[in-house]
Amino acid sequence: MHSKKKLKFAIIGCGKVAIHHAIAIKKLGHEIVYGSTKNENSINWKSFKKIFPLTTFLKTEKILENKDIDRIVSCLPIDEQVKYCKKLLSSKKPILIEKPLHINYTALKKILTTKNLFLKNKAIGYNRRHYEVVNILKNKIKKNLIKSVDINISESYDILKKKSKKKVNKIYLYQGSSSHIFDLSFFLFGELKILNKWSYNDKKLKSTSLLLYTNKNFPIFVKINPNDPENASIKVRFIDNTLWALFPIEQLKIYNGNKIIKSRNNFFRKEYKSNLIKSYKESKNLKPGFLKQMKNFSNLNFKELVRPQQNLKLIKFFEGII
Repeated sequence: MHSKKKLKFAIIGCGKVAIHHAIAIKKLGHEIVYGSTKNENSINWKSFKKIFPLTTFLKTEKILENKDIDRIVSCLPIDEQVKYCKKLLSSKKPILIEKPLHINYTALKKILTTKNLFLKNKAIGYNRRHYEVVNILKNKIKKNLIKSVDINISESYDILKKKSKKKVNKIYLYQGSSSHIFDLSFFLFGELKILNKWSYNDKKLKSTSLLLYTNKNFPIFVKINPNDPENASIKVRFIDNTLWALFPIEQLKIYNGNKIIKSRNNFFRKEYKSNLIKSYKESKNLKPGFLKQMKNFSNLNFKELVRPQQNLKLIKFFEGII
């Protein structure tokens, strides 16, 4: 289904992430009629209103009841999201819900079995699935056997602490870099299971190393560290001896073999350099992935979006790590 008409959107929780969604909505030619924050005098609302002056303030409950709205985007803080989760899923309106949908597997599973929910038109916002570079790698995976995968995740304690008043070690997987990288891993490699786990507790955020496996019979090695010196990455080694690396996630680099560079002055000095045969870079005209995600949501193309039941599996996986 493709919508060519001008749609009326409402955004619940008009913080920083909401602005990126709003830019994508406007780029597609749609209208942002209503927005909500805790109150009309909040800093978030004033910042949002400055960029989108035609948007009218309306309380969250009123937005969910409004019959004139075509689409809703929810960008609530984690505590508010848990509070409104059932209400959002009970709404008849199509809603794109910024992750996380919930932070407790048992509670979410119970909600999803409740009667009178409207899950067919609900999606969870994981914009990195919509990167062009990710989908180039996805197509490679469909055609070639994998030997092994290495994943590196760097979490920022300071950023996570600003996002939530809860203990960071209890929620970082659900709203930090790990949430996006593991969702991408499910998208690329299928359902993951933990074979082994090692943890190191420091003063702020624990470090975790994982050995995962999939039903396709190849290992995935994961390292999660606070403020890691190395950027986030997903490196896939294929049976054809090529290495495909999302490093950082917004760039895809393809390597095949290596060169040995010898020193003219010292016979024993050698440098091994990987052969880069191709590279791709995600466009930065807008926040990557947001426009394609919003286009799919506007057109009610839910096959390309993360569904609540898919997110439930991810949250169950997180509970195995914590």
